[in-house]
Amino acid sequence: MSKSNPKKMKQVANKAGIYLLFISLFVACFFPPVRGFSEEWLSPKWIFTETIGLIFILILGIQGAIVGKFKNFRWYAFVDHGYVEKVFCETLVVIAFSEAIYSISLIFLDGHRSGTFENPAGLAFCLCVSVPFHVFLWKKWNGKYFYRYKLLVSAIVIVVAILCTQSRTGWICLGLYTFLWLQRRWKGYYLMKIVGSVVVIVSLVCIALNFKTDSTLGRRFILERSWDLILAHPFEGYGCGGFLQNYMPEQASYFKQNVDSTYAWLASEVYHPLNEFVWIWIEFGLLGVLLSIGLLVWIFIELLRDKTMFSNVLSASLCALIVFSLFSYPLKYPLASVVLIVAIGRVCVKKISSINIFCCRWISVVGVLGSVVGLIIIAVSYSYEYKWSKVARYSLHGYSQEMMPQYAELYKHYCHNASFLYNYTIEQFYAGQYEGAMKTAKECMRLWPSYNLTLLTGDICRSSGNFKEAIRFYELAHFMCPVRFAPLEGLYYAYKLENELFKADSIAILIEQKRIKVNSFDVQRIKKNIYIDNKKQ
Repeated sequence: MSKSNPKKMKQVANKAGIYLLFISLFVACFFPPVRGFSEEWLSPKWIFTETIGLIFILILGIQGAIVGKFKNFRWYAFVDHGYVEKVFCETLVVIAFSEAIYSISLIFLDGHRSGTFENPAGLAFCLCVSVPFHVFLWKKWNGKYFYRYKLLVSAIVIVVAILCTQSRTGWICLGLYTFLWLQRRWKGYYLMKIVGSVVVIVSLVCIALNFKTDSTLGRRFILERSWDLILAHPFEGYGCGGFLQNYMPEQASYFKQNVDSTYAWLASEVYHPLNEFVWIWIEFGLLGVLLSIGLLVWIFIELLRDKTMFSNVLSASLCALIVFSLFSYPLKYPLASVVLIVAIGRVCVKKISSINIFCCRWISVVGVLGSVVGLIIIAVSYSYEYKWSKVARYSLHGYSQEMMPQYAELYKHYCHNASFLYNYTIEQFYAGQYEGAMKTAKECMRLWPSYNLTLLTGDICRSSGNFKEAIRFYELAHFMCPVRFAPLEGLYYAYKLENELFKADSIAILIEQKRIKVNSFDVQRIKKNIYIDNKKQ
């Protein structure tokens, strides 16, 4: 009795540890925005998720180094009995259900449709990923009607939340899940499968084309310009960060050559081609996109060969990742990486047990060292993140001049970070350090020649008396986003200061007659001020 109790207590402790791990992991994936980060929406999710993942690797590495064989791991033993799989599904479903309740509440309270995410697409993706794991628990809880009832309520709430996001890609995923479920139910009914496939495909096409038509046309335009970039460097790509470095200049070049294009009404700042495979192709060339597709195909083949329920729901969840990859940017969210890593781990877990003791211990030691180094890097990174967020917060309250020494210190660490360089440029401009602001803007321009940076650079040139350069940057910003009023305002004042009054008058007429897309306070201010200033002449 005395011998069995310690063993039982260790098992309970291990089970509690697994639950705590996965709860922490999925809470991190759905973490709300918090202060103390330079970017409040995604940075907390990534930092906390990476921390939990590295702690998990550290624990496994220590066990592997001590035990010497993977199949004798305390936590590995639970894998064979499906315990880890069950806990993974339970915790993901519970956290996703909580997120769905929260997001639906926000929709009814203030119309906010993205929950703890920066946009509805991110919320829809993470909820869609969780849906297939309800099926695993439904099968696992056979005969447990009370648990199945709760599971059904959870699934309904999550589906309602996905519908409320108004994400077309989320709706397509729900249609795909319905189709896959009907395919499994109608075994042998080939005619019904064909009819069902046609109905689902036609419905999804209609949704994509007839709902949010402006968004559909905008996506088409972005893909067309992205394809132009690919054709210029199809094999080698542009390297890491290549899309941000090249897309907005490409968009400006298109509108300069096609002034009357109907796409001009839809153009805005673009950060991603809204297709992960296109993004990979632009960044890493043809080899990169072929390797990524090959990895996905390999994972799918291995999961289908496994023929277990957990492998089936994992493959269905990966289908959601692929669908969102065609229309959005799911790789921005840590849950996508978690699902991919779990899928790869599921494929490899059966083969790991055959590794000999010597290799196992070396792998474990490397895992321990790697996780310790990773945790140190995350701690150092967060310390800089916190300093940056604190300095930026003080600057927003009007202390830009006082924060310049702190920005200069942070620059040593963030000199290759485009977001920091842009923020630093703004604060140097507000502090009246035009020469330093211009230097920082040029550094940022090499990494990310965005619309906002181009407009800001025009303001810097105008304030420092370099009106010809200001005109060049304002014109470039105008062609990047022809629908915006701010570049035209800058052009008007730059032309006046350059004593080109005829051109200034032409810009004033253009501003007066220009159609408004979003009737904001700034647009009304620009139209009113330009009208009054022009009448004084």
